[in-house]
Amino acid sequence: MRDKAAIDPDSTVRHVVIRLLIEALPPELHAAAPDLASRVGEHPQVAPHFGKRWGEVTESQRNIIAREAGLVALDVIAGAGAVSPSGEQLH
Repeated sequence: MRDKAAIDPDSTVRHVVIRLLIEALPPELHAAAPDLASRVGEHPQVAPHFGKRWGEVTESQRNIIAREAGLVALDVIAGAGAVSPSGEQLH
């Protein structure tokens, strides 16, 4: 995980996921980050750590959490540019 600024180890995993999503999403999708964080938290490898503080999770767990946040962001970005079955551009 790249470190723009150090993540406070007292931050909740949920807060860190929101921050990661905001960094990964285009500005017009930033408002969706809190809802998308819940989606990341539902992943079986993330769920056991979602209520913890960032400093309580191991480096490998952090990498899994960051990977899942990135995958959710990619999925949302891809969906934001999707076209409906009728050929209409979806936003």
